[in-house]
Amino acid sequence: MFLTHQRALLRFEFPKALELLNDYERCLLVHMQDEENILIPIYEQQAVVERGGNARLLLDDHKRMCSILELFKEQIELLTTDDEPDTRLLMLLDREAFYKRLCTHHDMREQQYLYPKLDAILSDEEKAALLGRITTDFEIEAT
Repeated sequence: MFLTHQRALLRFEFPKALELLNDYERCLLVHMQDEENILIPIYEQQAVVERGGNARLLLDDHKRMCSILELFKEQIELLTTDDEPDTRLLMLLDREAFYKRLCTHHDMREQQYLYPKLDAILSDEEKAALLGRITTDFEIEAT
């Protein structure tokens, strides 16, 4: 979804890029809420957390990612009224590259700590019950 947003940026389709970013953000927020309300509390309460796998780090990543997305939306709004958006667009794409590295690092932390620990401490029945509570159907508006 994020790549589709970036493609719209490259085509100077700024309103569409903003709409796609909003769709991406809505799905990301649902995913984060599931982690924060369902998975991370169990992880904090039951898992033996290794260095680098602290739940606070995961939550801090979520906050940082959300705040960065807000900055992106502000920059795209400015792009829509900029007569010569090239420089601002390049700066935005640089920031988005940083954001993607943050997301990759966050995903690696989840793959290395959160998911394996939950897999180890939960029974198959508990996993099935948790999966039933996790959002799997993301509704986005057609663009």
